[in-house]
Amino acid sequence: MKAKNIVLTVLICVIVLATVGYEHGNFKGNAQHIQKIAAEQENILLKLEELDREIGGLKADLNTFKLSDKDYVKEIGEMMEKQAQLQAQKETQRAEAKQSGAGLKAAVVSIRKIFQGCERGASYREEAIAEQDRIIAELEKLSKEIEAERAGLKTLKENSSDYMERAKELLEKQANYQARQEIYKQQIELKDRLWTKELYQDILRIAGEVAKQKGLDLVFREDEVDFSEANTTELGLAMRVQKLLYSGGCLDITDEVTARLDAEK
Repeated sequence: MKAKNIVLTVLICVIVLATVGYEHGNFKGNAQHIQKIAAEQENILLKLEELDREIGGLKADLNTFKLSDKDYVKEIGEMMEKQAQLQAQKETQRAEAKQSGAGLKAAVVSIRKIFQGCERGASYREEAIAEQDRIIAELEKLSKEIEAERAGLKTLKENSSDYMERAKELLEKQANYQARQEIYKQQIELKDRLWTKELYQDILRIAGEVAKQKGLDLVFREDEVDFSEANTTELGLAMRVQKLLYSGGCLDITDEVTARLDAEK
């Protein structure tokens, strides 16, 4: 059972950490796009503020002229021109905001649901369980042999040649047992990492294809956290990686991505 728990723990941790790493890179691209839009909007606002200040200065100058003065008429004309520019800038800002910011079409995808529900995930889990059972059986066999060696060693005199020979065999079997545990652990980690990477890359590619076909600008990851079962470590991890807090009204393309993923096998 101890060996089984080790294998299961490694399998779960590797998949979770690999998913988090790739998702971080994916979200970074979306964040840069949003930051660019915000910078453009800020530049427009600065221009509007400058026009407002110029109009305010023109209004102050008008107070120094008489109605009959030529300079008064000139200042009135300049102020009206500046106000027209300000209004045009505001209309341009509204149009650009609608096109580049507020008009963005977004969708969501549940990575966890795809990993758990796609046919490749189910097939991999079956293979992993079969491999796990084989490893556990092999380690348990070695463990029983070690226990038998220990029991046999107790029946011998410590100073006898048989005792020394059996003790050497016991140490070799213990070293072999520990070495195999470490080898199997590393093999499982490597296999899980490569499989997770390949599947996640396919999910990203297919999500991009669906987004282009549907005219979407952004696709966010959306995975719910089961607070009733999450421990402190899992909850902390979820809080660090969960970027999307609300997605009301967004299109959910999870099922479509899953269907296309299954169709490619």
